[in-house]
Amino acid sequence: MSRSQQSTMAFDAPAETVYAAYASGEYWQALMDRYDELTPGKSDITEFSSGERGIEIEFRQVLPRAELPAILRPVIPLDLAITRRHFFGPFDQSGVNGHYSASVSHAPGRLDGSYVLAKAATGSRLHVDSRCKVSMPLLGGKLEDMVLQSVKDVFTIEGAFTADWISEHV
Repeated sequence: MSRSQQSTMAFDAPAETVYAAYASGEYWQALMDRYDELTPGKSDITEFSSGERGIEIEFRQVLPRAELPAILRPVIPLDLAITRRHFFGPFDQSGVNGHYSASVSHAPGRLDGSYVLAKAATGSRLHVDSRCKVSMPLLGGKLEDMVLQSVKDVFTIEGAFTADWISEHV
């Protein structure tokens, strides 16, 4: 059985402005640089495209095994490499839909979710619905909860980063 979690990021900027940030390679590189400041691993963009069919981004983050929670170290023998793929469809007047997935080296499970970026009474909102499944007897549910909490933390960091980036670049 998998677990799910919903998150919402609120932006003062209109949805069109948030989407324009996501459509910028400069934005994603700045986000990778920010992650490199926050963690001792390395974050790299492996794919990026933006056009009339939408936005696609793939990046890889490496977290040293020593930085993992103690419960994970016995089951994760090496540094953790996380590959995230994001897709945002074309923007229209009502906003945009998208999805993401994450794969983790040396870990049995999956993480994915969907996005809705929409206008709000003031600014915009990015609603994220995440799903996690860890295929490990006895520990799976506890690890799913940990992963979803980490995802929530990541989206909090990325929401704040996006708001700051927009205020500095738009």
